[in-house]
Order: sequence, then structure tokens, then C-alpha cells
Amino acid sequence: MPAVTPDPSLFRNLDARRLWYASACFSAAFWMLHITVALHVLSVADTAALAAVQLTGALPALLLMPIAGLAADKLSVRKLALTGAAVQIAAVVGAAASAQRGGLVALALCFALQGTATALWPPARQQWLYGVVGEDLRQKANAAIGSLNGIMTIVGAVGAGVVSIWSPAVAMLAVAGLLALGLVQLLRVRAPEPVAAGRPKPERLGAHLRGFAADLRAGFGATRRYPLAQSVIWIGIAWGFIGGGYTVMINGHIVEDLGGNSVAVAVVFCCDGLAVLGATVLAGRLRRSAHLSAWGLCYVVQGLGWAAFFLAPNLIGAVACLMVMRVASGYIIALDTTILLETVPKEFRGRVTSVHITTYNAMARISLAALGAALAAVSLVGLGVAAGLISAAIGVAWWLTAGRSAGTAYMDAQRAEPVTR
Repeated sequence: MPAVTPDPSLFRNLDARRLWYASACFSAAFWMLHITVALHVLSVADTAALAAVQLTGALPALLLMPIAGLAADKLSVRKLALTGAAVQIAAVVGAAASAQRGGLVALALCFALQGTATALWPPARQQWLYGVVGEDLRQKANAAIGSLNGIMTIVGAVGAGVVSIWSPAVAMLAVAGLLALGLVQLLRVRAPEPVAAGRPKPERLGAHLRGFAADLRAGFGATRRYPLAQSVIWIGIAWGFIGGGYTVMINGHIVEDLGGNSVAVAVVFCCDGLAVLGATVLAGRLRRSAHLSAWGLCYVVQGLGWAAFFLAPNLIGAVACLMVMRVASGYIIALDTTILLETVPKEFRGRVTSVHITTYNAMARISLAALGAALAAVSLVGLGVAAGLISAAIGVAWWLTAGRSAGTAYMDAQRAEPVTR
């Protein structure tokens, strides 16, 4: 099994190591909370109700994400990350109290507040990471951060599956504890120099708002000037539409179609995490010339594996198909940020990151909303198979229209930091 700690040659910098540990805590908390919420809602309601709760919990974050990207480009990423972590802790404690009382409305509202605060983390983390890691190590750094998704899926699944048997509220308090550990690590990390040069001059409110709007437009405009980044964003939108109900569909298929319980769900997500972990570690060693072709191919494998997961006749077969699918996902996760930002100037990285995450999440939420309605007319198995086949087609389309032609620009980007036009 690959090592689950940072590569010493990559993270000799103490700040980078602490940032990795904080990311680990936040990732574990994310998965443990989402799996706990899923198990709790399914125990008192059904898959449609779970889709509604997750939709309510995620929509507000979409409004904040573009602003969070701009803030990461303009303000102290340290303050942004610390603020977001503190709000998450308070929201999760509220969710625990709501789960104890049994109210789904209050739970969804606390879930929404937690998700909104989470929006501050990805763009702030990316600027922070690039501020403490040299350009020649960014591929490995992104892969190491990506590997946390696999590692902490296991931690979160085991924690949620085991502790939720006792009490969902206790599991959520454990999530708050993980977030607090991450906050402590961030308090010990030195912030990089701000990307925006100089101290902003005092402005009247109207001028400040106009400047703010202009900066947001510049961030969205940057995606049009860098075709490779734009193509990554578009394929993210496509997968968001297809995979927006990922955790809902897995939980629903395992519990309702295959007759599994909370332990079975925990085992499935552990296998999911192991597959992602192994792939992200290997992807960090992939030669640069193979990045784009591997990324496109993995979208095809991911889609076919997702379809096969729903066609498998039993739990063992479903887990095997899911692991194939998540190996491909692990390569995508590890390479995604590197491919997205490699040709983008540093002053736009926070905003381009937030555009990618915002558009993906927006489409995922639309998908999640559609899932609840679609289940009234189409089976979960039918939806899963259709989504997988469409995903595979999208991977082929990306390679033919964007990936194959971007090779020269991608390789050239390694030689020098791109300049703003």
C-alpha cells in the first residue's frame, strides 16, 4: 500500500507539512460528515429526502465560491482559512444538536452553513500551497493533496460507519473535533506573501463595489484567455451534471438495491478511498508528457466503471467495479489542479480555481435536484448506467477537441511562469 504521509523530499518545508496535515483533517471531516448525514437521513427517510438535504446544504456555498476565489487572490489566505474553519466547527456542532432532536430542516440549515464556510478553503489552500512549494514540485504537491481524498474517505467512512451505529450526533461531534485539529495546524502555518501588490487605498463604497465586480469579471475572463484551463472547467461542468448525486446514489444503491447496512456502506467507501489513494500516489510520478492523454482516458474508464457498478449482480461485484472507477478518479483528482493552473498566471489562480469549483458544484447541485425528481420515473440503476456512459463519451470528446491540441502549450508552461496579458 502507498505511504499515507507526505514525501519527505516534497514537504521538508515545515509550513507545507502542517498545511498538508490541516488538509487531512478537513478532508476526513468532510467525508465523515457527509456519510454520517447520509446514513442518518436514510434511517429516518429515503433517498429523495437525502438528495433534498444535500441540495439545501450545498446551494449557499455556490454563491460564496466566486467571492472566495477573489478573496484568495486579494486578501490574506491565512485569515480566510481560519475564519472558514471556525464557522465550520460551529455549524457542525449545530448539526449534531439537530440530529439528536431528529429535525431534518434544522440539520439541513446547519449543513448549509458548514458548506458555505467550506467554500473559503479550496482557493485559499491553493494559493497557500503554491506560496510555500516551488514550481518544480507543484505536480507532486497537488497529487499529495489529492491523495487525501482517498486516505480520508477511508477514515471518514470507518468513523461514520462505526460511530453512527451508536449515535449520529456523536459522529458529528467527532467531525467538529477533526475540524478543530485542522484549525490548530493552520494556526502554526506562516502565510505566504500576498499575491496582490501593495496595500489597497481607501475608497468610497461605490468605487469599492465597482472594483470588486471588475475583479470578479477579470477572474471569469481569465478562463477564456487560457484554453487548457477552460477545457478543464468545461469537462468539470459535464461531470458535475453526471456525478452530482455520487454519494446519494452510492448510499441508495448499497442500502436499497443491494440490501446493505451502515457497515456495508463503510466498507464500500473504504474500498473507494483505497483505490483513490493508490492512484493519486502513482499519478504524482507520471511523466509530464502523459498527463493530458492519461487524464482523458481516465474519464472514459471512470464512466464505464460507474455504469458497471450499477449493473453488478451483487455487493462484491459492485465494489470491484467501483474500485476500478475510483482508480481512474484518483488519476483525475491528482492531475486536475496541475492541468487547470499550469498555464494560468499566479494573480488569477484563486479565481480560476474558484470558477472551476463553482461551475462544477453548481452543475452538481442541479444534478442532485434533478435526481430526486428523476427517481420518481426512472430506477436508480438506470440513472447510474446512463450517467456512466455519458461520462465515458465526454472523456473521448475532451481529448478530441481540447486535450490532444494542448500538448505543446502544456509542456512549454513548465519552462517559465506565464505572464499576465
